Amino acid sequence: MTIVFAAAAGLTLGACGSGASSAATSQDQSAYLAAVAVAAPDISTYRNATQLIRMGNAACDGFASGAGYEEVADRLALEQGSDPLPTADLGAVISTAATTLCSKYRSDAQ
Repeated sequence: MTIVFAAAAGLTLGACGSGASSAATSQDQSAYLAAVAVAAPDISTYRNATQLIRMGNAACDGFASGAGYEEVADRLALEQGSDPLPTADLGAVISTAATTLCSKYRSDAQ
């Protein structure tokens, strides 16, 4: 599962990113996907690599706008609509984004 997940990530890295998180490199995005997969082993049953990168970028954008962890989590949960991630997986996405995609917000994600 991880090999397929990583392969999919390689295909999507160049197409993602906006706002504050656009400075994340392909290497940062690969590290993010790998770390999310470790922190939330079931994550690939809920979201693909493209979706996870978009969520990570949205978390970074939220931190960049001045939002705190809970507000970022609330925003991401709202954006997911009727198909939300389990709470622990959402937490893994946010925390991992703040440590790999936008590390200047690392302290905001704790």
